[in-house]
Amino acid sequence: MNTERLDDKVTVITGGGSGMGAAMAKEFAKRGAKVAIFDLNEEKSQKVVDEIQAFGGTASFYKTDVTVKAQIDENTCKVSEEYGRINSWINSAGFSKMAPFLDSSEELWDLTINVNLKATFLCCQAAVREMLGHGGTIINMSSLSGKKPSSWQTIYCASKYGVQGLSQSIAKEFADEGIRVNTICPGIVPTEMWEKLKYEYAKKRDLDPEEVLPYFKKNIPMHKLVDLKNVTDAAIFLTTDSSSYLTGQSINLVGGELME
Repeated sequence: MNTERLDDKVTVITGGGSGMGAAMAKEFAKRGAKVAIFDLNEEKSQKVVDEIQAFGGTASFYKTDVTVKAQIDENTCKVSEEYGRINSWINSAGFSKMAPFLDSSEELWDLTINVNLKATFLCCQAAVREMLGHGGTIINMSSLSGKKPSSWQTIYCASKYGVQGLSQSIAKEFADEGIRVNTICPGIVPTEMWEKLKYEYAKKRDLDPEEVLPYFKKNIPMHKLVDLKNVTDAAIFLTTDSSSYLTGQSINLVGGELME
């Protein structure tokens, strides 16, 4: 079990108000990190901050539309002023909707690409600027869908394949600056997002919505879905010295569904 501490390290987590982002925010704070949550949902994000502060951790919420450069840059400056130099940045904000290719609208393309890819690009720029001269770690949340194509997820796959290329290119450019960039590629994580997606996937496979997650389990070699602890463990590993020689790599949290 990885018990490494993150005392006084400063971590920005986008999408930290729910799902994987919230789980990582709490775990990083438990290990002593000062956590800055960038999210649009004030109520959910403040609840995460309150939970962290209740166990003695340090966290703040910065209302941020991560598709808007000015908001990212302004809040990045605020984090630096409040906590000091940013050591790690996790891009966890994301959006997914399933639809047949010919039913996929231009509006869905713009929304998905903006949230999943453009926002990651803009946030990585902010993170790299903060880390130049000091080093640091960036984790971009990708997906099994960034490695393996899927019907009815054309746009989502395009966005996550893009995250892979973006991350590896930044990793190569800034490796000698001590800035490491890696991705986490989970399979199915039973979060709020999948509570909505299961209805869309049920249509695709002609299943009852309550059969969707068991259907996935059956087809995963380990016969279980991704647990939030799997995600937080991977994030801690990629942020600490345990992974000091890793950059431009992906951790595939897929229970054996993809092997490469």
